[in-house]
Amino acid sequence: MTPGTEREEVSDEALMLRYQRGDRSAFIALLRRHQLAVYNFVLRQLGSALPADEIAQEVFLSVVREAARFDYETPFTTQLFATAYRLVREERARMPERRRWQQGSEPPDSGRSGNASFSAQPLEDSIVSAVEALPEDQKDVFLLREVADLPFSQIATILRHSETAVKVQMQHALQRLRLALQDFDEYRRALR
Repeated sequence: MTPGTEREEVSDEALMLRYQRGDRSAFIALLRRHQLAVYNFVLRQLGSALPADEIAQEVFLSVVREAARFDYETPFTTQLFATAYRLVREERARMPERRRWQQGSEPPDSGRSGNASFSAQPLEDSIVSAVEALPEDQKDVFLLREVADLPFSQIATILRHSETAVKVQMQHALQRLRLALQDFDEYRRALR
């Protein structure tokens, strides 16, 4: 068995058990496995690297502080992203004016027409802007699904909504994104 395959076979919950028993390398494995997804989730929520870095660190410090009370009935990723989500909401509450300004500063389609918007603002930037412009409930669901790669059942647990409500929020988010990015779709069809 190679070291890479062994790491994949060990579940997050098994690593938490090992960490609770004093194996610090188990925590390092959890950190390496999830730090990028947590950071990306927080960064996409807040739109700024400095608070995202601080909050991502706080998420893992919380894992350390709460290790003795880890709930083995709930998947590790659900608990991890529930903490990230809670900290993001607290941060958003502390910066409401800045948040509103960021969302309203430049919508995905800032009034440009024709092909000028395609050369001035690449598709990737438009997608980021469109996601930032989503209502918070839809943005939460979209980022937990697409950035954190969590199943709807875990997202429902984190957000304390029904799985059906989460799926509806995702559907609304996707509709808004489709509408915000429709110029790119029309451009793609014209190139055929």
